[in-house]
Formats: sequence, structure tokens, C-alpha cells
Amino acid sequence: MRAFMEQQRASMPFTDFLEMSAEIRNIYEKYKESLEATPRGAGRAQALHRMMEGAMATASNVVVSCKVGCCGCCHGEVEVTTDEAEILRNRVAGGVEVDLDRLKAQASRERRSPEWAKFWSVENRCVFLGEGGACRIYEDRPAACRRLLVTTPPEACTTLGAAIAPVRIVLAEILLSAAVAVDDTGLASLSKRLAPLLAP
Repeated sequence: MRAFMEQQRASMPFTDFLEMSAEIRNIYEKYKESLEATPRGAGRAQALHRMMEGAMATASNVVVSCKVGCCGCCHGEVEVTTDEAEILRNRVAGGVEVDLDRLKAQASRERRSPEWAKFWSVENRCVFLGEGGACRIYEDRPAACRRLLVTTPPEACTTLGAAIAPVRIVLAEILLSAAVAVDDTGLASLSKRLAPLLAP
């Protein structure tokens, strides 16, 4: 969000930038208030996901190339809120099996570890990714996953050095900023949030 704001400040008259900033602040506060009014845990994560779907729908005219099985983005460090971790724990408790050894290995890494840069590594594979490259918890996937869309061919996401054109949706970025600002939440890698919840 910060990069977007800096880009806008450099590209528009200052008074227009101030008006835009005020509008973004207003939207941010509304999102934050709505999330704060929702009880923490899985229910608040579901509220966040509904809001994210609404934010993403504002770009329904954009033709994206993402499809079932492309899964390049499922091999990176995905960050989730504490509320979203509750949903993920519930899915595991409900019978979705995960590779606990891989989850623990991923959780042991520092944030933005160079290990995550090992492109297309099996060790980086999301523990919820199915064998056919489909998300096994798609309806409960994290907000970070919901906002990852590209317009470039899916092959680019799995080709080292290829140019990728992500879809940037301002409302989605504002929403994630608001979600992180809610007390008792914040972002950490999926593995760091989930592994402790599954510990015996």
C-alpha cells in the first residue's frame, strides 16, 4: 500500500493526492471498524474473506490467467492473520491432512528467509496444495491468496526470471492493511501461525 501511495503522490497534483488520501483513510477506517466489531477467530476471518471477495469483485472486468492447477504462487511465503489460522486449524481438525514435517520445517524459517526464494521447491509447497495443483481448502483460502491474480500466462509464474503482471486492487490492499491493524491479529507466515496450533 505504501508503494502505491508514493507512486500516486509523485504522479498527481498535491491537492488531488490529499483528497485521494482522505478517501483511502475513510475506507480503511470503515474496514477496520467492521472487523473490530466482529468477534475474533474463525468468524472474523470469514468476515475478512467476504470483504476481500467484494474488493476483488471491483476488478471483475480484468481478464486474469489464474486457473486451477497453475499453483506457482502456492510455493511462496504466504502470510495469514491469527484469525485465519483458526480457520486453517479447523480444516485440519475436520480431516484435511497436511504434511506436518514440512509445515514445521517452513515454520522454523525466519520471515522472508532465502529458503523461500528457492523457486518451485517441494519444501516450499503449501501444505494445503493438492497433488493436481488445486487448493484443497479453496473456499477458506487466506486473504493473501485471494488477492493474488495475474494477467500474464500461468507458465510465467513457474518460470524463473519471467515477467509477471500482477493485478493490483487498491480496495484489497486497503482491506489487508486494516485487517493487520486490528488488535490481537497481525500477519505471520501460514506455517508459523498454524504449526503451534497443531502441536500436541
